[in-house]
Formats: sequence, structure tokens, C-alpha cells
Amino acid sequence: MAVAVEQLQDTHRALIAAVQAGDWQQVGELDHLCRTLVQQAMADPQRNEAELAEVLGSLSATYREVIGLCQAVQGKLAEELQAVQRSKQGAKVYQMFS
Repeated sequence: MAVAVEQLQDTHRALIAAVQAGDWQQVGELDHLCRTLVQQAMADPQRNEAELAEVLGSLSATYREVIGLCQAVQGKLAEELQAVQRSKQGAKVYQMFS
């Protein structure tokens, strides 16, 4: 197994752990590392195509899950922001009549 592919698998596992832990800063750092490792693996003239395809397929599935989680978190944050804005407006109205 090529070194870049092994490193990509290790980074993939770390990415999954970071997502499960909700450590979004770590997810961002691992995402950058994954991109670098994919480039290295693709540039390796002695790469095992089948092995690389399997790793990339698994990584792609993880990214689909991460995107889904990010969208869910984004939706929740948007709802919370709207609730805060409604509360502020309600407080202003209350202050006007008190």
C-alpha cells in the first residue's frame, strides 16, 4: 500500500472522529490535510488504482455525511438566531410601553 494512501486512511479515520466529537476546527484542519494527501496519492505513478478508488469512495461517503451534518447545524443556528432577533424585537416593544 502506498504511503499516501495509508496516510489518507489514517486522516480519514481522524476526520470521522473529529466530526463525531463536534470538533469543527479539527475537521477543517483534517479536510485540508485530506486534500493534500489526495493530490499526493493521485500524483504517485506507482499507485494502486483499485486501492485508491476504494479509499476515495469511502472518503466521499464521509464528506456527504459531514455536509449533511453541517447543513443541519446551519439550520439549527439559523433558527436560534431568528429566535434571538424575535426576543430583541419583543424587548424593544416592551420597553416602548413601560
